[in-house]
Amino acid sequence: MKKVEALKQLIEKMNMEKPDTVQLKPVISSEQVKAFEKKYKVTLPKDYVEFITQVGDGALIQSDTYGTQELLSLGSYDARKHPQEKMNLPFPLKRSWMPDWGDVIEGAEDEEDEDVIEQLMEERWEKVETQGNLSIMVDNTCNSVEWLLIVEGMRKGEIWELSQYGIFRLAKCSFVRWLELFLTNGIDNFMMECKKAEYPQEEDFLELCRKFIKKNKVVMNPPADLEEIRAFEERHNISFPDDYIILLNEIGNGVKKSPWYLSEMYTLSDNDCQKNLDKPFFIQTEEDYNRTFFDEKGHWISYGRREKPIWECIFDKKDYEGKDAEFPWAMPQFQLLQGCIPIIGRGTPADEKDIIRQYVLILNGKYRGEIWWISEETICRITSEGLPVNALTIMDHITYGGQ
Repeated sequence: MKKVEALKQLIEKMNMEKPDTVQLKPVISSEQVKAFEKKYKVTLPKDYVEFITQVGDGALIQSDTYGTQELLSLGSYDARKHPQEKMNLPFPLKRSWMPDWGDVIEGAEDEEDEDVIEQLMEERWEKVETQGNLSIMVDNTCNSVEWLLIVEGMRKGEIWELSQYGIFRLAKCSFVRWLELFLTNGIDNFMMECKKAEYPQEEDFLELCRKFIKKNKVVMNPPADLEEIRAFEERHNISFPDDYIILLNEIGNGVKKSPWYLSEMYTLSDNDCQKNLDKPFFIQTEEDYNRTFFDEKGHWISYGRREKPIWECIFDKKDYEGKDAEFPWAMPQFQLLQGCIPIIGRGTPADEKDIIRQYVLILNGKYRGEIWWISEETICRITSEGLPVNALTIMDHITYGGQ
């Protein structure tokens, strides 16, 4: 009860500092909770019940970091058509299951039949998505994830994150603790600590990159000499992030052959024509980021969907209209960017040379070393499980369904 009361006070304080930061929905009665539990044959975690009956059954949250997010109400559960019939079965996992990080199905490590493996994967996903959990929030920004409250099984009461990469455990993180972390922008750091504890080997990005290249039969160009890399840096008055230097010097300087979704991987010589690499990237600080991608009410700005393309909103439109793109840029407006270089171009299944999206390496400012993607309509920062994507992890990120 004390933790729920402290969370309520935090929400009140945030709303005093900035009105409507957390727009709580009306509470529901204990009788409504009991009716839900009887219908689905579950017993909901105590702190969650206290919150929805004493603070609010859901909320609309305005965040400078995560945009506008909706904490879903228990009362709207039926309307959301979440799988229901297996909610009372135990959640099937004790630890995170992240195929993107090398996790396999227990007992199938030596299985070679791809059809059998695919069937086992489908069965695992079905259990994860339907058994013993309640969906409480669906992220609506670029990198969609779903937050699950575990209601049955060994990890009952914890929050887990479901994404296209797998299901990630927030160790011993209750609903109230999770919401507090989310509201105070502490969720990413908490998840990073959980990841370090559960996946210590994941920090070896070089080895993971090598495994990815071998598994996906990507054929790299020979690596670049360190002297060649330093000479490029000197010519352009820049300093490459360490991850990119490792990629160039120990993995390869571009690719000879790769899947269509990694249509181009640009070499140092491809980017040698760039003239503005030492100029500031247009997002230098967190304040720049918030000002560019969120409106005055904290709502995420969906460039190219409800608004005009970001190039018209941020840059001078006449600077690229009627011009041809200069290689390696895929579109003329991309040339308006400074302080970054394209490292990968993604085509289409029909034509891998028809580059519709490029992934750029940021060379300066707060986001130096990160990979962002750009398209005809927008520019987007990408993360994976709360971590920025870098030059050694970007291929893996794209391949497993990432932006």
